[in-house]
Amino acid sequence: MIKLSIFASGCMALPVLMNIKQVIEQRQCSGVWTHKDELPIEIDLGKKCWYHSVFACPILRQQTSESNPPMKLICGHVISRDALNKLTNAGKLKCPYCPMEQNPSHAKQIYF
Repeated sequence: MIKLSIFASGCMALPVLMNIKQVIEQRQCSGVWTHKDELPIEIDLGKKCWYHSVFACPILRQQTSESNPPMKLICGHVISRDALNKLTNAGKLKCPYCPMEQNPSHAKQIYF
């Protein structure tokens, strides 16, 4: 069943990726796609392609859940929503891994 979902996800993403590739080639934007493991855009595959989270928050050492999802900070580090709330002080959040200070409302929920 999982292999079928992965195949379906690829089929949904492929037209978008081909379109992006064509636009990049037409505009001669060679530096947009610099890493092999990174996409220049986010592709929404819908809820049917979401998978259960196996992410454990490195701060609170708890597995994330629907009520406590993983949150990506603007610096790229990921912590749980509960950790984000506990680390927020006076409307600011200092990343526990790097010196970047940020607004906690800029954190985005991610799905594994």
